[in-house]
Amino acid sequence: MIQAEIGGAARIDPGADVQRPGFMIRDFALPSSRGEAVRGRSNLLVVFSGYSDAMLVFLENAARQAKGLSEQDTTVVVVVPYGAEERGEIAEHSSIVVLHDKAHAAYRLSGAADENGRPVPLAYLTDRFGEIVAAYSARRQSMPPSVEVILNALEFVNHQCPSVNRLSGFCSTRPGIFWKP
Repeated sequence: MIQAEIGGAARIDPGADVQRPGFMIRDFALPSSRGEAVRGRSNLLVVFSGYSDAMLVFLENAARQAKGLSEQDTTVVVVVPYGAEERGEIAEHSSIVVLHDKAHAAYRLSGAADENGRPVPLAYLTDRFGEIVAAYSARRQSMPPSVEVILNALEFVNHQCPSVNRLSGFCSTRPGIFWKP
C-alpha cells in the first residue's frame, strides 16, 4: 500500500481550532485511492470533508475548476472519514486525490474533529513549501470559500509572495481564519 504524505509541523490556533496560517501543515500518512503519494513542490488544497453536503458541493466545484487549479500548480486532496472499502459520496475525479481516514486520526491531528473526535469539515490552502496560507473551519463559518476566492489567493501566492505568511487582503476579523463566510 502506498501512503500519501503531507509535510510539516504546525500549531493549532486555540481560538479558531485550526492549524494557524504561517505555520507548516502537520505530517500525516493515509492510503490513497489512486495508490500514489502526495508530496513534492506544489500548492495544496487539503479538504477534510467530514460528512458535510456543503463540502461535497465545494469539491464538485473544485473538480469543475481543475484546469484553473492546475494552472496555479495546485493539487486538491480530500480526506474522507471512511475506509477505501466503503463507498462514500465523493466521486473519484481525476483531478482530486482521495485519502481515506476511517480511524479519523488525521482529522484529530489537523484540528478537523470536534471534542468527541467526530469529523468536522475543514480546508487548508498551503503554498508549495507546505506553509498554511489560509484555513476554513465549519466550526466558525457556515459555508466553505468559493473556488474563485481560492484561485485568487493562489494567484497572489504564486506571483507576488512565494513564501507568504499572511494574506491581509483575504483576512476576516477572526485570527487564523482567512476566508470570509
